[in-house]
Amino acid sequence: MNRTLIRGASIVSMDDAVGELPAGDILIEDDRIVAVAPRIAAGAAEIVNATDMIAIPGLVNTHIHTWEVALRGIGADGASARDYFGTMHANLTHRFEAEDNRVANLYGALAAIDGGTTTILDWCHNLRNGEMADAAIDGLEASGIRAVFGHGTAKTMYEKAGDGRSYTEIGQPRGEVRRLRTGRLASDEARVTMALAILGPDWSTWETTESDVRLAREYGLIHSAHTFGRAGKRMTPDGMWRLAKAGLLGPDHNVVHGNCLPEDELKMIVEAGCSVSATCMAEMLNCDEPALLGRWERQGGLPSIGTDVDPYFCASMLAEMRRCFLHQRELDMREAAAARRYPPAAHMTTTRSALRWATVGGARALRMERRIGSLTPGKQADLVLIRAGDLNLFPSLPGGDPVHTVVMSAEAANVDSVMVAGRFLKRHGRLQCPEATLHRLREALLGVRQRVMARGGYSYRPAAAADRHAPGA
Repeated sequence: MNRTLIRGASIVSMDDAVGELPAGDILIEDDRIVAVAPRIAAGAAEIVNATDMIAIPGLVNTHIHTWEVALRGIGADGASARDYFGTMHANLTHRFEAEDNRVANLYGALAAIDGGTTTILDWCHNLRNGEMADAAIDGLEASGIRAVFGHGTAKTMYEKAGDGRSYTEIGQPRGEVRRLRTGRLASDEARVTMALAILGPDWSTWETTESDVRLAREYGLIHSAHTFGRAGKRMTPDGMWRLAKAGLLGPDHNVVHGNCLPEDELKMIVEAGCSVSATCMAEMLNCDEPALLGRWERQGGLPSIGTDVDPYFCASMLAEMRRCFLHQRELDMREAAAARRYPPAAHMTTTRSALRWATVGGARALRMERRIGSLTPGKQADLVLIRAGDLNLFPSLPGGDPVHTVVMSAEAANVDSVMVAGRFLKRHGRLQCPEATLHRLREALLGVRQRVMARGGYSYRPAAAADRHAPGA
């Protein structure tokens, strides 16, 4: 039995029964937390000195396309989401091969770990065959991260498939789902598990949507779908209502985005027990409606958050958490002002709200709340230590709020240690893999980028700025 004692940390457990400890210890045996208390006898445990550090649960990113890490730095100035679809799904998505997926997923997962993320839902929607899926899973497994592999399919977008069908008519490949679910991804207790990244009613016909959801139910899988809810823009406008009527809507369905959902439909979805993955930064770039955070909470739900697309910005959950908090706080202020109760006596959205979205909310969305999401005895030892003594954080402690410090100020550079299932994947500020390996991986990822862009005939051109004063601008 391996025993580790994290000593003297400022502990933010995100468990009401455990609470927050200004200074406390966390005892870990093998892959589980066994005790959290002000002082724990070390015994034969390895001691980790966490003085001047903040301990939080590992961050949970419920929506990321990890393979897109190879295409960083090309998307934020696009005129609309159509530019993203044209560049990605009508071109570069289809230029990846199996080894490209392995390299990109390994690098993207390591980047997530470096920033304090211990769990991701990898929404892998560039898959054309089983070899690509296996390679993507290989990358996740090699990184050490906890991951839900969301099996998706590459969209043909502006052309028909070989048999003349639109991508909206092509559902999940039953044989491939069966192969993975009865093979390497059979266990829901493993470090890498499985979900289906489906098109859903916004992006597919009713027949395809129903078939995909029934397939997910057959194999006991979460099914996650991009759902904006824009009237007049949905492939199956009443698809969510039809799923509910058919008994196919429940806690196993994950709504991604959902910004434009009308209130009655939103209420129905929350009451059905579905989860939401709000990706605030991506949505602020491309959607005219706010992220589904406060609206979801007002209906009684708990949001989760994700980073979405690396071409726009690096997949930092610390940055995403901060932006989600600020975005919802701004909306709260505007609502208070409109109701003539500004300034409010108390805030509806706090820094603890944001950390809850990024931990407990993520765990619940992935149906892992009994395993991760809080520093609770009996749960998996997924945790992060943040150095409060660093230049950009000092002197926030003692006497300050550790949650405020994490949400408003912490960066990846402040992450001292990251543990997944009792194993340190980052320690003393460095990923636990040799520099030579990281160097080779960077070279391999650059090769992926160059090959994919060459295959697609892609070259970056800066977007022209619109005239703010021109008609229609």
